[in-house]
Amino acid sequence: MALQALHSSGVAFRKILSHFPEELSLAFAYGSGVYRQAGPNSDQKNAMLDFVFTVDDPIAWHSENLKKNWSHYSFLKVLGPKMITSVQNNYGAGVYYNPLIMCDGRLIKYGVISTSILIEDLLNWNNLYIAGRLQKPASLAVPQAFTGFSL
Repeated sequence: MALQALHSSGVAFRKILSHFPEELSLAFAYGSGVYRQAGPNSDQKNAMLDFVFTVDDPIAWHSENLKKNWSHYSFLKVLGPKMITSVQNNYGAGVYYNPLIMCDGRLIKYGVISTSILIEDLLNWNNLYIAGRLQKPASLAVPQAFTGFSL
């Protein structure tokens, strides 16, 4: 049985991605906010959208995102993009999450991972966090910069 992505999710994803720096090597969405779920609590209108943004240069990306979305970050924002990237790369699964963000009328959370750490996890299963996310249905969220790109 194929899972059905929510109606017009590609347009909604690109609209949300327009609020973030364009320097993404990959973005994908996953979870119940993306794919219809069965059951009594299956109201997708209010389900959180979960994103992972892959970036080649996390320090530069966080620097730009802090300018655009200062309120998304925890107290680490006052320590700057180098410290955020250090926490991202050296603790946990190599992903820095900003949760509970209102964006275009939707509740989202987004994680940022460096391209090199993503590739290492996919090839070697270093911690299986992102590899595990990709074992479930995921939807590529094509950034505006990739409008000529086809999947």
